[in-house]
Amino acid sequence: MSRSLFPQQLSLKQPFVRRFLFGLFILLFTLLVFYLDIFSKETIPFHAFYFPSILLMTWYLGERIGVLTTGLVSLLWFAAERDVGHFQTTQAFLSNGVVYLVTFVAVFLLARLVRHKSLLLEKTSAELARSNSELEHFAYKAAHDLRSPLTTIFGFTEFLVEKFKNANDVEAKECTDGILRGVRSMNAMIKALLEYATVMKEEKDAPLADLEKVIAETLENLRVESLEKKASITHDPLPVLAISPGLAGVLFQNLIGNAMKYCEKEPRVHLSAVRKGKEWLFSIQDNGIGIPEESRERVFVMFEKLLTRQKYPGSGIGLATCQKIVERYGGRIWVESNPGGGSTFFFTLPAH
Repeated sequence: MSRSLFPQQLSLKQPFVRRFLFGLFILLFTLLVFYLDIFSKETIPFHAFYFPSILLMTWYLGERIGVLTTGLVSLLWFAAERDVGHFQTTQAFLSNGVVYLVTFVAVFLLARLVRHKSLLLEKTSAELARSNSELEHFAYKAAHDLRSPLTTIFGFTEFLVEKFKNANDVEAKECTDGILRGVRSMNAMIKALLEYATVMKEEKDAPLADLEKVIAETLENLRVESLEKKASITHDPLPVLAISPGLAGVLFQNLIGNAMKYCEKEPRVHLSAVRKGKEWLFSIQDNGIGIPEESRERVFVMFEKLLTRQKYPGSGIGLATCQKIVERYGGRIWVESNPGGGSTFFFTLPAH
């Protein structure tokens, strides 16, 4: 059985073949411009089309090909000008030839500089994407692995609490209570980190989510908190959107949960949704403590807690997670508020 001299079959999908065909096309285009330049006797300035040849060859095929193309274009242009008879005197050579030569070289240098900057930007972007991916994987792995020892600490601490329940050792009781508070706080932080890492995972196709069902599940999850604070949570009819139901639940739970948490009276929370062209505008209005105007952007920064909110428990990740979810689907989120007069969080999501 005979063996082929080529181990792989050439295909247009291969980068080398595409580059070769592109270079061949530009070369034929340049020769066509040269022919038209001579044929027209400059009644039509076809020589202006030499510049795209230099630019495209340098941009797509690299610096060496760009140098060769600049040299070829210069020779073709000189041949065309000589055929027309523009170089009969030294003055004509200096006035036209030198100017065009400098222009050809300038176009090449400019294309090389822009290409270099573009490649550097692509490399930096790829490195940043890789670094972000590793960081997200590390955050998810670290948060997930920390839950096991934390559960162990929580179990032993509860055992100590039960053991010293009937004892008169005040210091021991204070220590165990402090450990329990710390463990609960750490557990909330780890849970928030896991949610944030989950948001960053890629999904091929966003499923359709009935937000009526999502909000019903969210309110069920918040039922204990809402009963404790005697909260009133209402909402308008909600649409069906192309968004992960899980992420939509995290979004609503964080925003509604914050509305109840940062309220010093019986919370009143209302969720509305209005169609605005190709997107839906959602708003969650509360009667909480409000946010100062200078701090309305800081609330979406991870681990950032305002001075007015430091006495409230929380990880400082919830609103950053909300922003990531909304931006993941091409929306935006912002807040309008009056200190002491409540806040309204707005966010948009594209209509499916």
